[in-house]
Amino acid sequence: MKPKIILCLLFLITFIAISFPAYAAVETNGFLVFEIDRYTSTEGHAGGSEIKQKFKVPLTEEFLSNFKHLPNQNSSGTGFYCGGGNLKTNQSSTRFTWWLSKTTDNRWLIHMWGMGFETVKGVVLNSENPSVTQSLTIKRLEDLDMTYIQNYNNKYDGIGISFTAKYVTSKDIDADGPIPAAPVRKADRSMFFKGDDLKNYPLEISCLFQEG
Repeated sequence: MKPKIILCLLFLITFIAISFPAYAAVETNGFLVFEIDRYTSTEGHAGGSEIKQKFKVPLTEEFLSNFKHLPNQNSSGTGFYCGGGNLKTNQSSTRFTWWLSKTTDNRWLIHMWGMGFETVKGVVLNSENPSVTQSLTIKRLEDLDMTYIQNYNNKYDGIGISFTAKYVTSKDIDADGPIPAAPVRKADRSMFFKGDDLKNYPLEISCLFQEG
């Protein structure tokens, strides 16, 4: 075998050996997945899903390293916010807020809530419980699975909107088809993760780190 070919093969083997752990680390951390489902009912009967859309955020080591500060007497620490789910055609429609932070004993604390306005049979309805927050404390993000639901009813007709946040493994992330990645910004508002182009999707979402 010629020396140049041998050198090329050695370089390729070395590159694969160095690169594999980095890719494996990204793969094994899994994803945060957010799902918004808008469904209707008419005369008391479910009319099916109007819109069902998912977004994902990869849980890389770099992502987790952004949680630099735990809460203390003077600060709520580092938090991660995702908000949206509203219709792009109606900014006042129901949107959800999801907030992830750490506790003083290094567990994960999650808050989520939703609020907005929806039109049912020509009547504009406000969310009944805009200040109600659902909270969860877990040791591992792998245990994340929570849902927040808003219902709007005008007699026998209605609109329901659910917002689900859960952990999905890298192995299962595309089980139901590809999921677009949400954009993520750092606490200084610089881009951390560009995500996918969401302009052709009916719903929108944005995520960023914040320092309390």
